[in-house]
Amino acid sequence: YTITGEQLQAFRQRLVWEEKSPATIEKYLRDAADFTAWLDGRAASKAAAGAWKAALLEAKLAPATINVKLAAASINAMLSALNSLLAYLDLNDCRVKFLKIQRRLFRDDSRELTRPEYLRLLETARTQGRERLALLLETICGTGIRVSEVRYVTVEAVYRGRAEISLKGKIRTILLPGKLCRKLLKYARK
Repeated sequence: YTITGEQLQAFRQRLVWEEKSPATIEKYLRDAADFTAWLDGRAASKAAAGAWKAALLEAKLAPATINVKLAAASINAMLSALNSLLAYLDLNDCRVKFLKIQRRLFRDDSRELTRPEYLRLLETARTQGRERLALLLETICGTGIRVSEVRYVTVEAVYRGRAEISLKGKIRTILLPGKLCRKLLKYARK
């Protein structure tokens, strides 16, 4: 079964119909196109999909790659796109299994910001006259929100004491500490 450019365009329309985000659509199409290019005119089959998975694993886990977990996660993202394409083409028997990733129970402490580091960042922002940056740091560190979620911390949200975050089809509520709300309102008035 040879995959054509027209089928890839129809696959794009299917992803739009499924309400995938623009970034997901772009990624899935890029990965589907990579698989099609890798096939180089050969038929799509279970063996071909498995060989592509093995080729990805070999390329991503070359000696230059340090983080094996990250490499496996990116391969799984590519396999997800491939499996979605194969399902769309009604080639479910050609789908491949994901790589198994050992999850850590605890995060690596070296990746966490310590309190002295946090205070040093705040002090540096303030001494440089960057009050907005200091408040941004306080908001992210005080609430645990992601950088992509900062836009939901509006004046209205500060008055309510909580931000309603709606991303990727999920809605969650973030409580804003009273002291932070007072600082943000003072900045907004200024």
